[in-house]
Amino acid sequence: MVNSTEYASQFQQEAQLQWQRFQAMFDAFVVNPADPPAEVTPYEVIWKRGNTRLLRYGSRDRETLGLPYLIVPWLGISRTYVLDLLPGNSMIEYLVNHGHDVFLLDWGVVGEEDRDLGFEEGVYKIIPRAIERALEASGASEITLNGICLGGTLSAAYLALHPDAPVRNFVAVVAPIDFEQGGMFRTWLDERYFPADLIVEHYGSLPSVLMNTGFKMLRPTLEAQAMAGLWSNATRPGYIESYKAMSRWANDFVAMPGRFFRQLSKNLYGKNEMIRGEFLINGRAVNLSRISQPLLVAAASQDYIVPAPAARSLMDVVASEDKEFVELPGGHISVFSGRQAHQTLWPKIDEWVSARSN
Repeated sequence: MVNSTEYASQFQQEAQLQWQRFQAMFDAFVVNPADPPAEVTPYEVIWKRGNTRLLRYGSRDRETLGLPYLIVPWLGISRTYVLDLLPGNSMIEYLVNHGHDVFLLDWGVVGEEDRDLGFEEGVYKIIPRAIERALEASGASEITLNGICLGGTLSAAYLALHPDAPVRNFVAVVAPIDFEQGGMFRTWLDERYFPADLIVEHYGSLPSVLMNTGFKMLRPTLEAQAMAGLWSNATRPGYIESYKAMSRWANDFVAMPGRFFRQLSKNLYGKNEMIRGEFLINGRAVNLSRISQPLLVAAASQDYIVPAPAARSLMDVVASEDKEFVELPGGHISVFSGRQAHQTLWPKIDEWVSARSN
């Protein structure tokens, strides 16, 4: 039983803690409300096509592994600066600091002029040109290709249709391949319930506001959980800064091109054509068994957007002899941009790619 003296002491300690949390929150959101800067790693734009840019990171006078590392992220949905969010919390910064010559294909903000941008343009024009420019800039003859989320789906399609591409290694991170395992999105995008054609005909894209609503409906209590976590950790060094940076990104949605969304919802989520070898791009079937590069597939154990089985399925259909699958703790974003990523995914990629870069 707690006596009055102990109770008073505990009450005083708790009151002091709550006051410290309040002070930290007041300072961060009232006194200094500005968001921390994003895109912390220096880069140069080495190629541009419409809204799409190819970025190269780090100084040119540093020593690198010699094999360019090209990241192809998701098309639409959200901005790519989550890959370079904060000093010490940046996948790009980590890879650059470990000697990788990092390039990023930044799709930019989708506009009206991108309504007809689909797998055809991505696989036959944009990704090949980005690889070509990365090779020209680096003087290398091959690259490591890292596809993240739908960027991994695009990259897999590219490799399947270009088996002789100058790609030495393929890294697929939370990339959906078997859309039968696509979780709640597969149910929602069923054409019996979701009017994809009507939305694209009216807007020319899947608008960012609908994207925002859809993702938040997946986990309706997520923001409340995040706020509770913020209050509990308000006095932890760096926590509020990380929260503000991630919160800004999590609400910075962009539209998805109309044609790409139609193909994604109808052909992939609807008919699961990718894993079956029935998905046609410019009249050619995407046969994933033509992929033979060394392959690293990473999935997240708490991913409700691309469940682990949807990503792991790539292992079962490629011809690669050197292939590895890892399922790491975290969710769809936190696995590559969370507080634990510098201890899990980033060193795994560094170790795996470095061993295959000579």
